[in-house]
Amino acid sequence: MIDPGTQPEGEPYLDYNRRRWGGDGWTGSMKRMGRKEGAPYANWVTWPNTTHCSRLLLLAEKHDLGDAVIGRLYRACYEEGQNVSLRETVARVATEAGVPGGAEYVMSDAGVDELMSCLRSSKARNGKRVSAAPTFSLRVGSAEGPSFSGAQEAAAWLDLLEQCADHAEA
Repeated sequence: MIDPGTQPEGEPYLDYNRRRWGGDGWTGSMKRMGRKEGAPYANWVTWPNTTHCSRLLLLAEKHDLGDAVIGRLYRACYEEGQNVSLRETVARVATEAGVPGGAEYVMSDAGVDELMSCLRSSKARNGKRVSAAPTFSLRVGSAEGPSFSGAQEAAAWLDLLEQCADHAEA
């Protein structure tokens, strides 16, 4: 889940960002990276409550359809301007991604307890609580490496991996 404090029906993108962070400047680097990778965030109008998205993802993973669902949810939310907070939108995504019984699942309350259990127990490999998505925790052999969250530029990944390689050689 992105932010469980988001209104159940989602919130207008800029209103949410102003309320939470004073503005949406923090999304600039993410959008720049996205444009380079073919994901321009061209029509991001709603900050979603991702409860129903997360429930669908739990079901989709059981059918090896997690990647298809994530891709379709991202496209719907960030490129097509759809509100993925709404059950109807997420049910349509489930059908488009071919998740067996997905639309019915999303329209019901199935999976809510499983989702809440997963959220309560979500921890990175190093045992620290995960509070942002995505979260990465690197290891160097048996030693803990850096943990960080959020979208990262390719250069930042390269730097982190080089640090880990240097540490492994030492």
